[in-house]
Amino acid sequence: MENPAKCTATLVTIFCLFFAQVTTVTANNQTALMAHLFTNYESRVRPVCGVDRPIEVKVGLAIRQIIELDEPKQILYLNAWLRLSWFDCQLVWDSTQYGNISSVIVPYKTVWAPDITLYDNSQGAMPGLTEYRVVVASTGDMSYNFPTVISVLCSIDVTYFPFDTQKCALQFGSWAHHGFEINLTNRSAAGDIGSFVVNSEFDITSMPLERHVITYGCCPEPYPDVTFYVNLKRKPMFYVLNLLFPCIIITSMSVLGFLLPPESGEKISLEITVLLSLAVFMLVVSETLPATSETFPWIGVYFACAMILVSVSTVLTVMVLNVHHKNYRPVPRWIKVLILRYAARVVFFTDTGTCRRIQVQQTNSDFTHQNGLSGKHSQDKAGLPQLNGSSRPMSALGEETPVPGNTNLGPLVQVLQEQLRLLNKAEERKKSKERHEIQDNEWRNVAIVLDRLFLMLFLLFFTITSLVVLVPLAERD
Repeated sequence: MENPAKCTATLVTIFCLFFAQVTTVTANNQTALMAHLFTNYESRVRPVCGVDRPIEVKVGLAIRQIIELDEPKQILYLNAWLRLSWFDCQLVWDSTQYGNISSVIVPYKTVWAPDITLYDNSQGAMPGLTEYRVVVASTGDMSYNFPTVISVLCSIDVTYFPFDTQKCALQFGSWAHHGFEINLTNRSAAGDIGSFVVNSEFDITSMPLERHVITYGCCPEPYPDVTFYVNLKRKPMFYVLNLLFPCIIITSMSVLGFLLPPESGEKISLEITVLLSLAVFMLVVSETLPATSETFPWIGVYFACAMILVSVSTVLTVMVLNVHHKNYRPVPRWIKVLILRYAARVVFFTDTGTCRRIQVQQTNSDFTHQNGLSGKHSQDKAGLPQLNGSSRPMSALGEETPVPGNTNLGPLVQVLQEQLRLLNKAEERKKSKERHEIQDNEWRNVAIVLDRLFLMLFLLFFTITSLVVLVPLAERD
């Protein structure tokens, strides 16, 4: 029996010799095949065999990833896989004559390839178009799949932003060859989104396609194209939380301007702060959206309406403050009737302070009348009327009468008269102060009623505006 080690070595040697022979035969077959195919092949012209017929080129597209949708510039950036297939009658061979080689992979520039172009490409030629390899089958079927970055012009409709859907058209066609030389068709019924990587801002809902045959004004020949429609749906949660919801909250803060008392001195400051905050949000939205006048977003309308409401509330606050501090003249009767009587009932305002002061004033006035201190004339203990500033009693006809008894009461009468004059002045000052307080309180009540009335009107218009603008957006979602 032979040594097992020698047997193993012999088997390895035989296998290596067999593999080398097979490899050599395969290499010779490939070399012979390449020489057979490309000896007289011209890659710079369209292959024609016998009758000149149009070459049918099939186009397919798979979306891998949404890189960015630049809304201000209206450009969509996509990572896509473009799939082309056509028939080359000059690259056909019998695989049995070349070691059953059914296909070869050759560089792009080695064979003729159709000049398929993205019509609305914003950056010239598609990247990677000539950098990959073409698969050539023995039947003459050519297949060229390559990844590329597509930047296509896309008209953005921001009417329902951020609940909007966008439709971007990717139109592929031959730039140099017309329909009598290249017949462009689609490989499948729709674009491929099976390998789509989830995007944080958009979802691709569908990618239908259409084939068009267009005759342009420059040329009489038809030009076929295949157009893929990428339907994008925005994910609105980011914009709702960072734009829409803060705008609603800030606009609602304008209500506090009507609830603040005028004595605080912060009503105007609050309204102006709210107005500036809305202006900042409006600026953020305008930077996000394209500068177009064809469509205007509902959210922009809402921001504009909110700014108008806040501006009007600022003007109304100034009016309320002006009314509140207008205490140098009495309240006109029509304002008392219109504001303090009817409007006060609408806003459920009741004030008992003014009525209480009026009642106190009338009670004091009646008490003073009963005690002889309300007029310019007073009576002495004898029941005779006495003129202020005179030391003698007056008769019923207004004539001075002699004072019976002691005539040395002149200085005492003068002192009493002086005290009476001072009391009358004090009473007049008190009455004037009470009138001023009542007048000031009336203007303050007018301001309070107007504040509440404007608050109700602001809430009404704010609610109507929010429903009219935001409900269509919610329905789109």
